[in-house]
Amino acid sequence: MMRNIFNSKLSLLLCMVVLVSAAYSFYYHDRPRVDAEAYDAIAWNLVQGYGYGQQRSNADNPAKDDAVVRVGPGYEFFLAALYKVFGHHIWVVWIFQALLRGFSVLLVYNIARFLFPTEYSLSLAAAGIFGFAPDLIVVNGLLLTETLFLFLFLYSVYLTLSVFQNESTDHSSSSINLLYVGAFWALTILVRPVAILPFLLVLMVFLWQRHFFAIAAVFLPALFLISPWSYYMSTRHDAFILTTTAGGLDLWVGNNPDATGGFVKTPEIQEVRNNNHSVEFSRIAWGKYVEFITDEPLLFLELQWRKAAIYLSLIRPTGFWIHLMAYPGERLLTLLFSGAYTLFLLVFGIAGAFQFFRERRDTVSRLFMAIAVLQPLAVIPFIVETRYRYALFPFLAVFTVFFWVHRPLSKRILGTVICILLLCTAYDVWYNWEDIINKINMAIPI
Repeated sequence: MMRNIFNSKLSLLLCMVVLVSAAYSFYYHDRPRVDAEAYDAIAWNLVQGYGYGQQRSNADNPAKDDAVVRVGPGYEFFLAALYKVFGHHIWVVWIFQALLRGFSVLLVYNIARFLFPTEYSLSLAAAGIFGFAPDLIVVNGLLLTETLFLFLFLYSVYLTLSVFQNESTDHSSSSINLLYVGAFWALTILVRPVAILPFLLVLMVFLWQRHFFAIAAVFLPALFLISPWSYYMSTRHDAFILTTTAGGLDLWVGNNPDATGGFVKTPEIQEVRNNNHSVEFSRIAWGKYVEFITDEPLLFLELQWRKAAIYLSLIRPTGFWIHLMAYPGERLLTLLFSGAYTLFLLVFGIAGAFQFFRERRDTVSRLFMAIAVLQPLAVIPFIVETRYRYALFPFLAVFTVFFWVHRPLSKRILGTVICILLLCTAYDVWYNWEDIINKINMAIPI
């Protein structure tokens, strides 16, 4: 992989992505807020010896601390490592996140090379489309999990595809490569647990191939990396916790009779949240989830469709971040760029995915396709926010270039995809009309 960095066009692309991402972060110089503020506090407390906690006063009383409700602990330990070495400086994080963005672009390039081994220009185009995603440039300047998650996720996908690529040629995979696959999927899960689905998919493919040694080689490092943390958190809070309890909150917020599909807490949820620690809240949330399914199954199913429509809606650009509120002109420009990019990527990326699925039947291509499909399936059962679509971007970038180089272009597929996306957008507009109007008024005051 590393030898490709020295290709002149690729190295220029990587440098541009890193510089643009870092420049954006330094230009807006956003301070940590909300989730980012919590991640920052947890990381600094780790460095200062107060343990994994959001409030120092709760170092010896985890039952009162909210760190367990934050997605983690991978990103918090990443921040802690940087703070330990360089001090408590946010700009250091921006630089490292910009570098991670560059490496992520390199990974997209190399993943595309697996799929298009003789088409260098296609791999470069896919890397460029992904690298200059406005949404990902914006999120680079925020202390959120997305940048680290995408790097680890793409590296896990790259290692996985490389294993299956090698198997297709010499029918053997070295133990060390399989161990790396398991280790990096575990690290990805520790940053965001949605990576559990593709990790299980990899194990299922090996099971289908009756490759039991590979199953053990992939599963054991994941077990050794995740189990100590799970054991620590479970004993600390006297309840089974795989990573954190963030899933319980998202599950209830996204699945109740008054749910909108996004992260909008009802008065009941807020009251229970205020009166219970997140561990107990998670128990209640799971009970409410089961109750909702059994009491109102049709409404539950409609809600899943509603969240799917939001996920595929063409009017969900990024740009409503707090740091842009003081810059209405730049916020509008961000929304326009993000909206245009989202439209381009969803239309041609999904059209390319249909074309790709119809024509590519080798194991590597089918596994790549399956991991792509799992991205919306990992979030729609919970809640859907604009930034939860970012993990699909690298796949759509690859599918987009595949669609554009395919001859003849399939107008039938393109037309079908456009109709599906317009249907989803129309449903989103119809159901969330008031919220959309409020967002429009924020962007363009009337």
